[in-house]
Amino acid sequence: MTEKRAKELNDIRTGLQSIEDVLVLKALEKIERKGDSSLLPDLIELWANTEDHPIKKRVETILFGLKDKNALQFLIDFLASDVSDDRKWLALNAIWQSGLDASDHLNELIDFAISNSFTNAIDVMTIIENSEFSDDIEAIVDANIKKLNTKIATSKSDVTPILIEISSILIDKKIEG
Repeated sequence: MTEKRAKELNDIRTGLQSIEDVLVLKALEKIERKGDSSLLPDLIELWANTEDHPIKKRVETILFGLKDKNALQFLIDFLASDVSDDRKWLALNAIWQSGLDASDHLNELIDFAISNSFTNAIDVMTIIENSEFSDDIEAIVDANIKKLNTKIATSKSDVTPILIEISSILIDKKIEG
């Protein structure tokens, strides 16, 4: 990364962390033109920590329209981090709303659905439902169906009906090819 690019990103990051709404809004404008996936943690933190509704909506607009393919890996990794459910909800919705194909991250998504809340499991279900699976990941799909069925058989919780639905979606996708 060039020194100029590093300075641009640092300036945007500083603006996002400002207590002045005008500076935050300017930084959000710059993100749309010059931002990259390295700024995602700052955007999520801004969204989580602000009470300003227009700023929250602007951050959501940016996150729900991601085009940077590097963003997907960050968002998947973010789900495994020790952050609050509202931040995880935002990351899941950024994947879904942006139309990022998360089929290569099926293991991580299933593990997340199994170990999280009902609402998060529904979001995972939506992401999986909207993903396109290639034939070369059939073994991964099979392993995750087995993992889901084991969890369903051994544990009854409010997430169980969603896990059943996710398993059904995976079976349907496998049949459809």
